[in-house]
Amino acid sequence: MEIIDKKLKEFEIIDEILENKAIFSSERLFNCLLGLNTTESKVLCYLLKNKDLRTSEIALALEMDRSSIQRALQVLSKLRFIERSSMSMKDYTQAKTLEETKKQGYLYVYNAKDMDSIKLQFKELLEKWYNSMLKYIENLDDLCECCGVKFDRA
Repeated sequence: MEIIDKKLKEFEIIDEILENKAIFSSERLFNCLLGLNTTESKVLCYLLKNKDLRTSEIALALEMDRSSIQRALQVLSKLRFIERSSMSMKDYTQAKTLEETKKQGYLYVYNAKDMDSIKLQFKELLEKWYNSMLKYIENLDDLCECCGVKFDRA
């Protein structure tokens, strides 16, 4: 009985931590569901809060090198959480309320998709993962199999 009481208290602590969101930060969620590393998670979070960003702006804001940011942007783009678009220097200058410049041409800017579509993608991924784990558990012949060790029956 003492062991059961101890386990119940552990669950209460876990519930309290979950309520305080100490376990499930957005970085952990992105890592668990999507396999994103820290840089990719930070870039996604930054893009969710800011619009029309160049690679150099993200690198400066996150105090990271540009090549790391570019790799993170490629991963996020493949996952379809962000979009890269071309913007004229004139439009960019106006969007950022910068001083008029004589520079012409185009540049690439990055934006996160809207939060509702990202939440929907997360829910779909979570549901797929949950269903695959249920199927795995249902087909599990021996719990020790999950540890990579098989024992002969005595």
